[in-house]
Amino acid sequence: MMCPVCRSRPAEIGVLCDECRDELSSPIRIMPEQVQFHGGRPTKSALLDLWGRPHLLDPRTLVGRQVDGAGLAILEPSVSRHHAHVTLDGDVWTVRDLGSANGSYCDDKLLDGPFAIKDCDRVRFGHIAFYFIDDVSRLPPPRLGRTATVTIRPGTGPSAAIVPAAGVADIEDEEERTDVGLPTMTFKLHEPTGGGGGLVEVDGKQVQLTTTQFELMALMIRRMAAETSQPELVRGFVRSSELIADLSWDTREPSENHVKQLVRRVRRALMKSEIGDLIESRHRFGYRLRAIPRPE
Repeated sequence: MMCPVCRSRPAEIGVLCDECRDELSSPIRIMPEQVQFHGGRPTKSALLDLWGRPHLLDPRTLVGRQVDGAGLAILEPSVSRHHAHVTLDGDVWTVRDLGSANGSYCDDKLLDGPFAIKDCDRVRFGHIAFYFIDDVSRLPPPRLGRTATVTIRPGTGPSAAIVPAAGVADIEDEEERTDVGLPTMTFKLHEPTGGGGGLVEVDGKQVQLTTTQFELMALMIRRMAAETSQPELVRGFVRSSELIADLSWDTREPSENHVKQLVRRVRRALMKSEIGDLIESRHRFGYRLRAIPRPE
């Protein structure tokens, strides 16, 4: 049973593989009960949530924190009361933001008007993301036995601890250490004059990145190139606090979790482009390239 998004890895959670589910992960902890769909005239298309559950769409679906009648209710503070409309016009689905506080996105692109979406696009409302599935009939049966809920330990008041349910691991960046022998590689940065991300070229292989992802790579490349006098063991590291302060975030209060999620996505983009995992993380040091930029 293969994941319907990447179509190359087995489904592990609902109908999603671990990697595609990770693309929907948010720095905000959320439970399945906080995503509720109330349909009226369901179509064959759906939004697929973090737990691999399809929510069938009406021809005109309201998405928001407070949905009266039919619509997709997302009970999470980053989602506005009336956040967006997902609408079918002929055979084309579009997303239109309704002036929400935290915006609507398609594959990390902020939407400033009606935007046509296609099968397997990643659509995000505030911090909560979904995959758009054009035809749910092609979805495999959901894989049971793994969930991603959280439980609350017995306690009193808001201080009761929230912990993962049994058998579910948090998605965190493990420390990966490269001690010596960093290779030398050629890096080229191609940033369009109009903004909107950029292209990173590594030894002739290219990867397209969003604005924040591009800024992360550019900062690590510059830092590694500048610290020529540092021992290789500690050369080129950028702390999370610097990334939080210096990068262009799509949230007003970026945190360590936002940094971890950003690094995961850049790593995945580099791997998909057959460049390899070029980012090392080390506790108390931060993040750096696993390569030294070759002087031009």
